[in-house]
This record gives sequence, structure tokens and C-alpha cells, in this order.
Amino acid sequence: MHRVIFREMARLVGAGQPIDLITLSDSLEKQGNSREELIFAYLAEMAKNTPSAANTVAYCEIVARDSRARQLAALGADLTQQVSQPRADIPQIMEMAERRIIDIAEKADPQKTITVIDGLEKVVAELEVRHRSTNGITGTATGFIELDAKTCGLQNGDLILLAARPSMGKTALGLNMITGTLNHNSANVTQIYSLEQPSTQLLMRLISSIGFVPLQNLRSGDLTDEQWSQIGSAVDTITKWQKRLVIDDSSDLTPAMLRVRARRNARKYGKPALIMVDYLQLMRCPGMENRTQEIAEISRSLKSLAKEMDCPVVALSQLNRSLEQRADKRPNNGDLRDSGSLEQDADVTLFIYRDEVYNPNSPDKGLAEIIMGKQRQGPIGTIKVQFDGRFTHFTNMPFDAQGGY
Repeated sequence: MHRVIFREMARLVGAGQPIDLITLSDSLEKQGNSREELIFAYLAEMAKNTPSAANTVAYCEIVARDSRARQLAALGADLTQQVSQPRADIPQIMEMAERRIIDIAEKADPQKTITVIDGLEKVVAELEVRHRSTNGITGTATGFIELDAKTCGLQNGDLILLAARPSMGKTALGLNMITGTLNHNSANVTQIYSLEQPSTQLLMRLISSIGFVPLQNLRSGDLTDEQWSQIGSAVDTITKWQKRLVIDDSSDLTPAMLRVRARRNARKYGKPALIMVDYLQLMRCPGMENRTQEIAEISRSLKSLAKEMDCPVVALSQLNRSLEQRADKRPNNGDLRDSGSLEQDADVTLFIYRDEVYNPNSPDKGLAEIIMGKQRQGPIGTIKVQFDGRFTHFTNMPFDAQGGY
């Protein structure tokens, strides 16, 4: 029956006709395949039991695993039959068994090992590309001069954790990085996965930051003619990005769903230069025994996503509130919430500290520190930037304020 259904679906596709329950059942009935009501009921049952496309990767792994099991079972039966022969050539059978087992194993685990020669050729080619770069930025530029100088741009395959306590500006800094990436190169495509805020709120923040219109005025609608002009200018800038900024505001993303959507968006809009996830503690990973295991799996999956998509992934993260009890409330790697695997999996950890949040009369009002707690391939340290909370906007320090920046 399935063969008949498939052939009819192929015929409909070839004829340029749509396929749904109605058209397919009608077409099958016209071809003389049983009664229409029975066909429709069977097709409806099949449609109801069709697995979700969001878990396609997991289903493929099950199919592959069962295929390997069948191959091993067939090999076992074949070996049993051969060794039971009176004049069985045992050494030859052992050689054949080893060859077939290795063949099954290699198909199950594709070869990713390279020789030192292959590796060196790749490294030298990469060095030549970097040498031709005139500004020292070999990765994705964020627009923050000192951060880009320390990292040489966010590197492909890297997981970057951007962590802070609430109200420090995690989302604002993440959006400013996205803006910097889009403005740096007209070919750059970015993806944002916002589990915390709907896309309308993110776009409102972008308009505020780019147009220098206070976010509170945008929320209240209390706007002057000049501010309307600034909004128009910001909207024009965002519109020019066209499909280079992709926002997904699903609030129930799992690591598997995130990878599926990232791949789909890459196929549709182009390879991303930067992916941002806001924020990772809101993701869920069903089947884990506790929160620590769940965060560890999410962290591992985000790192795998960065490698698979060959782009940096910036994952926003909450910090433990225990740092509030310290005299010096500047965060460090030990403050990463829920799991030590976050620090282990991350290639770069960035923390935001604004003294005015804790000390209203701070002399550093309007300043923020981006603390680089870890960088697997480069230096760490503190980068000072300016922050204007009215526009949720981080920007570089004036040229002469940081030894030249």
C-alpha cells in the first residue's frame, strides 16, 4: 500500500499538483485503489502519526543505529553459518569478519582524522588569509574596537558566553554586537534566538539604540517631531539590512530545535557571521536528571552548533546571585550559573560590570567594564566602554580615554 501511495505522490509532484489528504485520496480513488473513504481514513491516520520535523536528526540517528544493528546481526548469522561448515577456513573467516566490522564501524563514525601534512596545509592557507587582512580582524567584528583587537574579531567555531547579573545590559550589548557585525560588512548575516523577549521588543531596542531615542519614550509613545525623524532614520538603517538580520522569538527552544532552525535559516538567508542566543538558562533539554546535567548538555550543544555552522555563537547567560554578597561585585568565571561546564565549553567568557548599578553616586557613572575572564586563544583583561541606559546603548570610549581609544 505504501508503495502505491508513494508512486501516486510522485506522479502528482511531476504533474505540478499540490499534495494533501484530499488531493491524494481523490487521485488514488480515481486510479482504482480501493474505496475513497477507506483511503482517506488511512492517509489521515498516517498524517496524525507523522513525527515532528524538529526531531529529524534524532530520528535519523535511530534509523542509523538500527541499520548498524541489523548489519551486525546479519554478519553474526553469516559467521555462524560459515564456521559450522566441516572444512571452514577459520583464518579467512576471521579476516573477513574483521574487514566487515571495520567497514560498519567506519560508516558509523566518519573519518575526521588528518595527517600533519594536511593539517599544516590548512593552517598555512589560513595564515595567508589573515596576513592579507589589513586591520588585524580575522573573525567577526563587533564594532567594539578594543574587544575586536583582543579577539581579532569573534572567531568561527567559538562559543562566547556573555554573562551578567540582571539589569547590567546583556541583551543591549548583544544587540550592539549584532549591529556592529551588520554594519562592518554588507554581506554579513546574523541570527538572533530570543527566548526572553518577543521580536517587537528587540526591534524597539534597536530603534532606540540606533536612533538615540529614549526607550521609555518609545514605550509610552510620548514622542516629539525630532524623535519621529530619528525613528525614521533608525528604521531606514534597519530596513537596509533586509534579510541579513533573522530573529526567532520562540520561547520553548531545545538544543535540537535550535540546531534545526539555525540550519534552516542558513539555507534560506545565507551562512551566519554571528548567532546570538538570549539567554541559555531559558532553554530546556528534556530527559536530563537535574538542572546541572541540563545546562551541561545545552552548553555542549551550543559549542557543537558553533563548530557545525562555522561561526561564533554568543550565548547570553545569567550569573549566580552569590556575587552580590561580595565587596567587589565584579564577576568572574566562578560565578557562571548552574554548571561548571559553561566555563569549560566556552572559548571566551565576557562579563559586564557597571558600578553605578550598585553605587548610585559612583564616579564611573555612564561607564561599563567588559571583563574578559577567559580567551582560549588570546589575552584576557578588562575593556572599558560607555553606556547610556536611556538608549540601551554601549559604545567605544573616546579616542584619548584608553591609551589611544
